[in-house]
Amino acid sequence: MEETNKLSLSDDQIEELCILADEAARKYVTSKISKNEITDLVVSVNLEDTQELVVQIEVELSLSDMYTKEDAKKLAGEAVKSAFRAIDEYVKEVRCQPKT
Repeated sequence: MEETNKLSLSDDQIEELCILADEAARKYVTSKISKNEITDLVVSVNLEDTQELVVQIEVELSLSDMYTKEDAKKLAGEAVKSAFRAIDEYVKEVRCQPKT
């Protein structure tokens, strides 16, 4: 999933944003399902800050045999949405801060 937003960030802010999105996606997954039932969880966050901020987030999730591939796909999609919500909150905070 990809979103575009007009905002210029420093390298440190971009790194912080990537970490924040990764953590939000992982936290969402582990809040919904036991870590023991997760066989593989890969979160990929890519940010490009050119004239616009372009964010790509992918969550690849494999679960134990108790769950279907559709369960994993749905949970991964919800984790992506959670990561974007975290990014939106961060961007709102950055926009409210005075520029120095």
